[in-house]
Order: sequence, then C-alpha cells, then structure tokens
Amino acid sequence: MSEGASVQQAVTIGHGLAMRYRLVPDGSRQVIMFLTAGDLCNPPIYPITMDHGIAAVTQVRIDRFDSGSLVRLTTTMPGLDQALWIVAEEQNAIMRDHITSLGRCDARTRVLILLKELATRLGIPGSPLTPVFIPVTQTLLADAAGLTHIHFNRVLGDMVKSGVISTSRGGIFVNSLYSLDKLDNNLTVAA
Repeated sequence: MSEGASVQQAVTIGHGLAMRYRLVPDGSRQVIMFLTAGDLCNPPIYPITMDHGIAAVTQVRIDRFDSGSLVRLTTTMPGLDQALWIVAEEQNAIMRDHITSLGRCDARTRVLILLKELATRLGIPGSPLTPVFIPVTQTLLADAAGLTHIHFNRVLGDMVKSGVISTSRGGIFVNSLYSLDKLDNNLTVAA
C-alpha cells in the first residue's frame, strides 16, 4: 500500500514481515514500525487514505476483509470493536516507543529497543532463552533506528562481540531475550 492510496478494506499480515514507512522530502525513507503476522495494516477498519506506505520485508501473505462487513460485525459481535481498538492501541504504543527512542536515546539504546521489540514479537512466548531470527536487513534496521548503516554496524559489532546477537545472511539472530534484557539493564545502570 502506498502513501495516498485509498484503502477500502481491512488488511492483515497473515504470514511474514512488512514495514510501515514514510518518504521524506529528500527522497529517503524512514521506517516507522515493522508489522508481523496477525497485525492489522490499518487498525481503524474504516476506509482511509494512507498517509504512509506499507511494504513487504519478507515474503508476505496478506488477508483482506471488506471494511463495511467488519463495521457491521462490530454491531452484532460484542467485544469485536473493543478488540480492534486494543490492536490499534498496541500498535500506537510501539510507535510511541519508537518515537521516544529516536528523540531521546543514544544509538546503542535505540538499537537495543528495536531488537528487543522485534525479538519479543517474533519469538516464542515464554521462551526467553530461545534464539530468535529477525529476518530484516541491517540497512532496514539502521533506517528504523534512525542511524546510518555504518553507525548501526558499529553498534551491532559491539553486540556481536558480547555474544548477545549473531549476524546471518538476511537477518540477525538474537541469542536470547534474556541476554538483551541483561544488556538493557547494564545500559540503564551505566547511563
């Protein structure tokens, strides 16, 4: 979906990973957030004009639902409207965290927050010691963290040396959420 497109359907990510982004006046792109399986691409299910774009990061299956049918369902299914608002608020919370990290955190903390968010959303719930593969290129992750690719690689290199992550073709392995939390606590104490 591109910026300015009129969306008449509710669209969800059925499988894969996508990103919300905006193009800025100089022609560059700013990744706003990543969308994982189950995420609504347009949480307000009403027809809208997109003020940002959404693009696939990996192979993606999308599911489309007629907005009018969903609106009618919200009047007949108690709790559906509330569930849709909760989904929208969860995405808003992720974007608020992202905005705060871009505006107030140093590069290491930004990268850490981004990796924790993605590893948490892509990992197996309740398995903080299981490695999690984040199938996103370093270039896209750098963009999402608001860093140059070179600066991002320096920060990533430090995390690789400490054993918190490892790099792989096409993405990054977070060795465990526990190790990210431990690194986060060390950064918080040091700051």
